[in-house]
Amino acid sequence: MNITSVHHIHFNFHPRSREEIRFFYATVLGAHELHAPEKKQLLQFEMGHQLLCFTPDAGPHGRGPTQHVAFNIEGIGDLRNRLAAYDLSFIESHPEAAQAQQIYIKDPAGNQLEFLERQGRPQADAAAGEGARP
Repeated sequence: MNITSVHHIHFNFHPRSREEIRFFYATVLGAHELHAPEKKQLLQFEMGHQLLCFTPDAGPHGRGPTQHVAFNIEGIGDLRNRLAAYDLSFIESHPEAAQAQQIYIKDPAGNQLEFLERQGRPQADAAAGEGARP
């Protein structure tokens, strides 16, 4: 397994701060805002070849925190074998629309990590921003 880059960082935000976040990242920092599907209510910004994503915090009765860091990798099978060899729990996902394989695991501090390997596309293209992402 080889980690090639950070793919995206995902934070939660309070819905009332949407315009402040948009102003700070797009206007102050000059990041390019991507337009996510309305139903997801995401804010997404390209920063170099990486994405910075924000999901509205729905509070105690809504969707839980989605904060995580995602890494582009090569050799997801090697990562799967390594995690299994250490008897670590992880979740795999293979979303057809994204043409990717993903592994999610929590680090010892409880931080969510996502490892993402795109199928059939160079990693640089996958990280370069392709519009709205899941």
